[in-house]
Amino acid sequence: MSRIIQLPSKGRLIAATDIQGNLQDFERVVDAFETAHHATKAGAYLVFTGDLVHGPEIAESDWPDYLGSFFKGDSVAVLGRAKKLAEQYPERVHFLLGNHEHAHIGGPIVAKFFDDEAARLESMLGPRRAIAMRHWIASWPLVAVAEHAGIALLHGAPAAAIDSPADLEQLDTCGGECTRQMMILNGLLWARSASRGQATRFLDALGNNLKVAVFGHDVVRGGHAIEDDLMLCISSSFGCYDGDKLYLDWDLSSLVNDAAHLADLGLRPLYPNAPLVYREPPFVAPRVHDTTPPPACSYASGSEA
Repeated sequence: MSRIIQLPSKGRLIAATDIQGNLQDFERVVDAFETAHHATKAGAYLVFTGDLVHGPEIAESDWPDYLGSFFKGDSVAVLGRAKKLAEQYPERVHFLLGNHEHAHIGGPIVAKFFDDEAARLESMLGPRRAIAMRHWIASWPLVAVAEHAGIALLHGAPAAAIDSPADLEQLDTCGGECTRQMMILNGLLWARSASRGQATRFLDALGNNLKVAVFGHDVVRGGHAIEDDLMLCISSSFGCYDGDKLYLDWDLSSLVNDAAHLADLGLRPLYPNAPLVYREPPFVAPRVHDTTPPPACSYASGSEA
């Protein structure tokens, strides 16, 4: 079980972030992937960068603006669809571990809409399906690398202090004391920002040709945020209005120059006909930070050069 997925040098990359139980958005991303897959000689590869699960169950009449377009979270349906998709397209569909999935396999409790999101989802799945779900999630990688294109994808910002791929391959995701391994894991799954020095160290540790880290975890109400020239934060679903939601579509044979280049040529609206609310290209809207606190042993991202 590898913690790092190596993507090929041909085909199209479709990537999306933070679905959080939104089945309709999940299916929109899948449609984009299947369209690209059938239209491209080398096919397409799909990467979800974590937080596939744990959405709101709030009545539309009580729906707050900060959650964007209304939806009722259905993580059970999303997980079932995701598993079938991975089986239908082996080696082409990948799900990266997010902090919400980590809560099911030994990570810190996540309390966003329920006191314990993992317990809530597992109660709906029932014991047998919950065990199968945990076993599957435990096999999810942490990072996807498209070295020929110069792109690394992960859940949080690239703040984890690693020196080589081995630092990720050796990680134990099943919990434990606040050791260096847990510090790395917390950086991968909880960091909302990273300094240029942290991002450079992270990208250099994973390959010789990586130029941009693509991640989610935070909410960008305008769909994306460029942080330095090394980092591109994307919001594909959670916390955004439909017209502002973006996903990535990139030719894996093309080397990216920097984050702005990737955003300009690679971002696509998830709902092209929906009205824009916060997204005003080329203006990049400020992020609205996730209110879920990081685990106690998480280091403060951005504190190191």
